[in-house]
Amino acid sequence: MRRRALAIITAFFAAALLSRSHPAGSPSGGDLAPVRTLRDPYPTFNGIAIDTMNSVVVASDSNLKSVLVYDRATKKRLRQISGERTEIGFVAGIAVDPLSREIFAVNNDIEDSLNVFPYGVSGNMKPVRRLAVPHQSWGIALSPARDALAVSVEVLNAVMIYRREADRVQPPLRVIRGAQTELADPHGVYWDGLHQEIAVANHGNFRGLARNVGAGCMAASGNDASRTGESRPPSITIYPASSNGDVRPVRKIEGPRTRLDWPMGIAFDPVRDEIVVANNGDSSVLIFGHGDNGDVAPRRVIRGTRTGIDHPMGIAIDAEHGGFWVANFGGHSAVFFSATADGDTAPLEVIRNAPAGTPTNGFGNPMALGYDARRKEVLVPN
Repeated sequence: MRRRALAIITAFFAAALLSRSHPAGSPSGGDLAPVRTLRDPYPTFNGIAIDTMNSVVVASDSNLKSVLVYDRATKKRLRQISGERTEIGFVAGIAVDPLSREIFAVNNDIEDSLNVFPYGVSGNMKPVRRLAVPHQSWGIALSPARDALAVSVEVLNAVMIYRREADRVQPPLRVIRGAQTELADPHGVYWDGLHQEIAVANHGNFRGLARNVGAGCMAASGNDASRTGESRPPSITIYPASSNGDVRPVRKIEGPRTRLDWPMGIAFDPVRDEIVVANNGDSSVLIFGHGDNGDVAPRRVIRGTRTGIDHPMGIAIDAEHGGFWVANFGGHSAVFFSATADGDTAPLEVIRNAPAGTPTNGFGNPMALGYDARRKEVLVPN
């Protein structure tokens, strides 16, 4: 039924295109130009990372499938890594290692890989390492002390721990996954080296638990046999950094007072002992205390027209400059706030990847189309 519906939609748009491009009596076929194109020509910010040692801000761009590198002081773009050889696709999480001078970029969909690039490269360059990761991996966090990295996986409700230098097809060192973990559509992840904890931002879309038996097939897995989906409240779950298997979170921030709404990127501020959350659903940033647990209100909420926050996706702590960066999926910008910012306050600094005021079309990995004949509107699910 789904294939038939997609075929009908495809045929409809093809017929409409041909009727406009080729009036009655004219030849059809061949290499036809579209009548119109709905496309954002500029990059869109997704994940964001800061390297104060080398004074660069790095962001992932899921629209043009690239990695962007900016000078921290001047806000000017230094480099853009993009092209077929990079194997960058629907890129999400981003991390940097100042010591090894490497950039880690997670492909969320289709490519299913974690690509690593050295500092200084630009254009259509192959990654120095390409680690195969599970489908719909999203967030990434590095632990320099453990020489390891953590990757969140939406569809598996899991966090995978790999060696920092893992390459090609290598098994994870550890996996946090199972009914007791309470992971549900995990996205942002951070590794807190101060308290030796890993924290995860969950959307709450629980798809059941299963194991991959190969060839695109899923099967029930022991006590994790349930494939029944359910909608759970969004949450932040925190685990000991050494966790492995089906472990309970040591703390869980969840409930209506938290104001969590599609939490995306999260980060830990070791100076203020606070958790900073990119709250995509209501275009805000939420700040919680490290020890917060349960249905607790955030300490501060940055939200409003003056903030420039527009569907935020990524957070990066910039402790050296006393604040943090927010990557906006809307608005073509990344904005910097003081660590103590609160309310409807303007950012202290802005990085733009398009002229100010340039609109975004909001596309985020569209894979289907619909047409409302009564309203004459094209519907694009993302």
